[in-house]
Amino acid sequence: MRRIPLGPDPMQMSGGKTGNSDDYALGYSKREFQRLQLQSTFIRDLTEDVLKRAGLKPGMHVLDLGCGVGDVSLIAGELVGPTGTVLGVDRSAAGLALAEQRAAEAGQSSRVRFAAAELDTFVPQESYDAVIGRLILMYLPNPATVLRRLCDHLRPGGIVAFQELAMSAARSIPEIPQFVQCTRWINDTFDRINVETDMGHKLFATFLAAGLPGPQMIMAGRAEGGAQSVAYDYVAETLRSLLPTMERVGVTSAADVGIDTLAERLRAEAVAHAACVMPPPFIGAWARLPERRFASKDPATPRDTDARAASLSPAAKKILRSLSDEQLKDAGIDPSLIHSYPEVELEARLMSALMSLR
Repeated sequence: MRRIPLGPDPMQMSGGKTGNSDDYALGYSKREFQRLQLQSTFIRDLTEDVLKRAGLKPGMHVLDLGCGVGDVSLIAGELVGPTGTVLGVDRSAAGLALAEQRAAEAGQSSRVRFAAAELDTFVPQESYDAVIGRLILMYLPNPATVLRRLCDHLRPGGIVAFQELAMSAARSIPEIPQFVQCTRWINDTFDRINVETDMGHKLFATFLAAGLPGPQMIMAGRAEGGAQSVAYDYVAETLRSLLPTMERVGVTSAADVGIDTLAERLRAEAVAHAACVMPPPFIGAWARLPERRFASKDPATPRDTDARAASLSPAAKKILRSLSDEQLKDAGIDPSLIHSYPEVELEARLMSALMSLR
């Protein structure tokens, strides 16, 4: 499987984040790639459910943002079938090499491809029917900006579907100290390096800020117990990958974590208390672009807003006609999709835009 060139190799870009373990909290080790595969097995059905609800179907052409070792790309590849295609994009060349190998082993190499690129600035070279991702928006400093840019490369009626964590919702019943400590270490570490730990809860607002319709959403997670659960390994391996960053930012030390025995200690504690352990749940959100997209006119020509303004209140109508395209975009309104917003939502956004200018 050939990696698709996208300009300069991101691994060699000055100041870039691609493939640098210092820039990705969980690193790019072989053990981390194994953890990603464990995670995929643990939550595969949750992700597949979101993609099916979003409307992925045979024959679609899909972009998977932040594909890692290819787990979500391969699920999408199954859903689009041999008449569809998937392009997985990620920063890590090593991760992509493993993704290519796994796609070949799954018999999907003819329809699932991979590209190395810096996610913050990646610009697709073709149009897609869907853009998807799992656990990627939480790492981006401006996720709405990235989504807005990618939507420019979606076909009319295209799908946007993402699944992110709600890390503050992790818990156990009864509360068991070791599990509580592990979740606290993980959350504190991500907080200190400015990773959004509750991106799942912010998906609705992020979609709106990107100029998308309000998404449909669902929350799902694993509720685990007993000695046979893999939840303890899932938590422990996450901590193993995160440990160098935890020490670097001063959250805890390797001696305090005791990583080599952590999974068994978590298991013993849960079994002793007959506990139900609930790792952070996942929130999926999806929306469709309108079937018809209204392209903006030449900048020198005033926008034709009469048809849309006719249904608005006098105040909202006045605001709509007074704002420039750039001001609308700053308010999370895509001028090319102005006809697709529900009336109440559009009026609220217009009022917000006006207040921000005062």
